[in-house]
Amino acid sequence: MLTLTLTACGDSDDGAAEQMGEKLDRAAEQAGDKVDAAESSMSRALEKAGDQVEEAGDRVESRTD
Repeated sequence: MLTLTLTACGDSDDGAAEQMGEKLDRAAEQAGDKVDAAESSMSRALEKAGDQVEEAGDRVESRTD
């Protein structure tokens, strides 16, 4: 009887651990998606800033010629 009780408890713990693992997997995936989005946004912002610096340099160069 004790063996059956321990086995039944062990199975429920495995289910809880599996659910927790699935939640952690989802959280990690969502965090990865947010990092990817932030990286993309930062890349666009840096590219735009670089374009603006280049345009400013062109304007300065044209005034000094």
